[in-house]
Amino acid sequence: MYKNDLLMDRQFGFTPQKSTTDAAMKAKKFIELVLEKRGFVIMTSLDVSEAFGAAWWPSILQGLEDLGCPRNLYNLIKGYTEQL
Repeated sequence: MYKNDLLMDRQFGFTPQKSTTDAAMKAKKFIELVLEKRGFVIMTSLDVSEAFGAAWWPSILQGLEDLGCPRNLYNLIKGYTEQL
C-alpha cells in the first residue's frame, strides 16, 4: 500500500509514526484556526465498529495480495477475518 501510494496523507490508522492522538491534534489545530477567524465548525463522527463484519473478505484479501501487501500484514488481516 505504501509503495503504490494508496494511502491519503490524512490516513492515521495502520500508518507508521501516526496515531489517533495525531489525528485528534490535527483536528484541534484546524478547529482553532477556523474559530480564530470567527468561522463555524461542524464535526461528525462515524462508528464503524461493525462495518468489518459485513465486508467481503475474500475480495479484500485478494486485493491485498494483488497489491503486494507485506506478508505479515496480510496474515494479520487474514487472522482477524477468521475470527468474525
